[in-house]
Amino acid sequence: MRLLIEIVAALTIGAAVLAVIGLSVSPPNPVSPNLVLGATAPDRALGELRCEGRGAVIINVDGRDYAVNGMAGPRYPPIQTLWNKESQPQADIDRLIVQGLTLCAW
Repeated sequence: MRLLIEIVAALTIGAAVLAVIGLSVSPPNPVSPNLVLGATAPDRALGELRCEGRGAVIINVDGRDYAVNGMAGPRYPPIQTLWNKESQPQADIDRLIVQGLTLCAW
C-alpha cells in the first residue's frame, strides 16, 4: 500500500512539473506519433524524448538517436548537429534537457 501511495505521489509531482514546464503533447498521428517538444504547430513533431541511466537525455528524430545533454554525449551524436537556433528556432534545447531530466526523475 505504501508503494502505491509513493507511485501516485511521484506521478502527481511529475504531472505538476510537466504542467509548469509546458510540455505539449499532440494527439497520435498516423504519420508521426512522437511528442511535440516546443513546436509552434501541433502537426510538427520534433522527436521522441527519453532518459537513459542516471540522467542521459536522448531524443529520437527520424529513427536516429541524438544526445541532448552531456551525459548522453559519449554514446550519441549531439542534437546541435541536427538542430540549432537558425534551423529550428522553436526547438529550445535547454527546455528539452529540463523535460528529459524530468523523465529521469531528477
